[in-house]
Amino acid sequence: MGSLKRKWTLLKIRDIFITGLFVFIPTAITIWLVIWLLTFVNSLILPYIRYIIPIPNIPGIGILVTLILIFLTGLIAQNYFGKKLIEFGDKIINRIPLVRSIYYSIKQMMENLFNSKGKFSKTILVDFPRKGMLSIGFVANEVKLDGEDYYLVYVPTAPNPTSGYTLFVKKEDAIHTDLSVEEATRIILSGGLVTRDSVKFLLEGGQNSRVSS
Repeated sequence: MGSLKRKWTLLKIRDIFITGLFVFIPTAITIWLVIWLLTFVNSLILPYIRYIIPIPNIPGIGILVTLILIFLTGLIAQNYFGKKLIEFGDKIINRIPLVRSIYYSIKQMMENLFNSKGKFSKTILVDFPRKGMLSIGFVANEVKLDGEDYYLVYVPTAPNPTSGYTLFVKKEDAIHTDLSVEEATRIILSGGLVTRDSVKFLLEGGQNSRVSS
């Protein structure tokens, strides 16, 4: 009887420990990520702003200041004088070879990913980095290589879609999907956490082919 009670007690302790583990680890990781994000943003922008304005060291103030700056930048960029100022800045950047290449590459990538008028027209799946592993790709252009039809495909990395790989993919090897560019971008940004339960495979013309869950 005593051994059964000890066994029951040990099992109860184990269950309590496992329950605590499942609650503690996600909570601890979430808190750690939030603290890391706050620290990163604070260290990214606050040291430069403090040269101009004495801002107190309050947790989260960096994110607030960053959001305000982004909003003010958008506000300025939408009026006449702001547009002229941006055009003037673009002309200056256009005269600096290395800076010009980096700036315009990132700018066009942001427009293509987050602007509904971007040049990425289709979301496809390609065998990358090896056959049997499917990666999300965006069709940027269509080209002919040695007389054969290819897609010029941009395969972004997660969670930063502004970096990635440019691939030449045969049209018949591309798997067309019903994912929009916006939906695919959300999947990439979330590392796959934000996605649909099923994705439809389409023929090139847009008709349903098969379903993958």
